[in-house]
Amino acid sequence: MVAAGRLGFEGHHGRQGYGRASGAIGRADGFRLRLCGGFGVGETKIVTKRDEDSFDFLTGREADFMKSVINELADTPWAKPLVDDINATGGLTGDNKAKLFELRFGHSLHKAGILPRYETAGQGQSTLDYGFTSGGRDFLVEMMRLEETDAVRATTTTEKFADGAVMVGRHLSTDAEDPRQSEEGETLKAVERICQKFESGGKPHKFPAPGSATHVLLVDFRTFLNGGDERDCVHVGLGGELVLSEAHRRYWKGNLITGVFSPRTKLRDAAEARERLHFIGFVNEKSYETGAFGRAIQFIANPHLFKTSDEARAALAGWPLGEPNILNARAAKAAGHLLKLVDEISNLTVSESTNLSKMLQDKWRIPSSNAGRKGP
Repeated sequence: MVAAGRLGFEGHHGRQGYGRASGAIGRADGFRLRLCGGFGVGETKIVTKRDEDSFDFLTGREADFMKSVINELADTPWAKPLVDDINATGGLTGDNKAKLFELRFGHSLHKAGILPRYETAGQGQSTLDYGFTSGGRDFLVEMMRLEETDAVRATTTTEKFADGAVMVGRHLSTDAEDPRQSEEGETLKAVERICQKFESGGKPHKFPAPGSATHVLLVDFRTFLNGGDERDCVHVGLGGELVLSEAHRRYWKGNLITGVFSPRTKLRDAAEARERLHFIGFVNEKSYETGAFGRAIQFIANPHLFKTSDEARAALAGWPLGEPNILNARAAKAAGHLLKLVDEISNLTVSESTNLSKMLQDKWRIPSSNAGRKGP
């Protein structure tokens, strides 16, 4: 819970799981069925290369939505370079998922009435994906995609059926012969990949030193353990010590895995992340439609740059894609029964209010306002 205005955490809820006839399997396990011959919906052609080892493919729903987005933004000045790049590199293909992710966020800004700057100046010679102003506040946003790791792809098994269907399954285990093929290995790799964004050639990269703008890194989290959950965001962003349940903390070679913003993370790039980044936004899109992108983001605020939850919320106050969900800086909510009580009290009649006031004075022995007054 958030207490005394400090950055804190509310409780996290159950993880998603999968099942099969032979018994329950872990959240990092999974299977999918597909028909051979590729995917297609309507007139959208998905020409992604078939890869039997991958769970990370361009779905018909994503492709259909992005086709409409590309058509809508094709002649929009800020979007044209990105749209042209997508078209020049194959269009709606799995290889373009990172670019489609960028365009989807830009389209969300566009629909919110924001005029973004694409490829705006960053630290040194680098650029950031987006800069924009919203609610009187400047934002600098970089986007990145966590691609499937070689380790998790290596766990994939494939079974083909006579009717042409293919079942593809995978399993990650703490006890795997290759320790990288585990939730622990995936968590450590995610921290490393995010930190690598912040240094190049031994110098700070991407985000400048904090100024008036709010710095946000949006991470496409869909390939991380089936999209992850709140605990995963906390573990990667802040470290295992801030995951409330010991059962869900992950260790590597006996050491608790620390997060991007943790001062205990000794990766060379991590110091720059702590000094320059205000928020990590973990994005797990489950639907592709106008207005869906903002709901898919779970933010982690950087405790190194914010002393209180109020400061963190203020830094995202102008965020244009709906009320931001900041996992470690949520506003305290009044309990439901207290809200009901307030509502009932506001509807009391004058006589009922007088009786209630007298009852409370008697119970708590509060002198009435007339006590001690002398008559005329």
